Amino acid sequence: MQISELFDQIEQLPMVPEVVRTLIMQLNDPDIDLSSVASDVAKDQVISLKVLKIVNSAHFGLNRKISSIDEAVVMLGMAKLKNIVVASGLTSSVHHVVGMDMKVFWQESIYIAGIAKELAILADESDPDAAFTAGLLSTIGSLLIVMGVPSQSIVIKDRQETGLGLYEAELEVLGFSSGNLASDLIEKWRFPHILGDAIFAYQKPLELAKDNSLASLLHLAHYLAREKLSNSDFDTIMASFPYDVANNVELNHETMECHLDAIFVEISGLDELLN
Repeated sequence: MQISELFDQIEQLPMVPEVVRTLIMQLNDPDIDLSSVASDVAKDQVISLKVLKIVNSAHFGLNRKISSIDEAVVMLGMAKLKNIVVASGLTSSVHHVVGMDMKVFWQESIYIAGIAKELAILADESDPDAAFTAGLLSTIGSLLIVMGVPSQSIVIKDRQETGLGLYEAELEVLGFSSGNLASDLIEKWRFPHILGDAIFAYQKPLELAKDNSLASLLHLAHYLAREKLSNSDFDTIMASFPYDVANNVELNHETMECHLDAIFVEISGLDELLN
């Protein structure tokens, strides 16, 4: 099967809100017009309501209610607000897919994004905002498989139950990986190549792109998000931790021991995006 054939099977590909597209296109742009971004967010009622709900949640612990996007920028800073806006927009882009629990899907996605951002800060290897956005987008390939070839997605799960890894199962059944698929969609959206390149390789970063630190960070974030959702304790998490990939971005057992609890607390605030 060709990726283009799978795209043809999907009646409507996910659409990205314009304000989110603008933010993603301007990743790492030091000259971004912050006032214009705030204005654009305010014009999108769905996203602005989500953002204000998150900002006013207990997670941020603000001592007064925030009632406008401009106030949110002042209280949180644009960097944090940008990530909330991107997450709000993407989690609103697909509401229902037959055979998929979208709340579970998006929860894993935002956990991956949040963890990738925190790991990028720890490793000092990639831009944290790019890591957050890449984390959110890295799961979109799995969603497209269920949307386009639902029967094949079941076969992939069956292969996994026999002990085959997800990446190997996807290659065996489809001839390409969910990372490859997501990367192609990102190219269709004309998003920065840094995102697509990392997502293409994240499932097997040491084989496909050893020099791409963002791909390694995404691989670790996927692993840790799954363990977080399984309520695994630290010893269980570290028993199967992909140390070879972690070493590629100079993260080790001691770093995880010092920071993992704080990372999990930090990403818990993103749950508000799903309510």
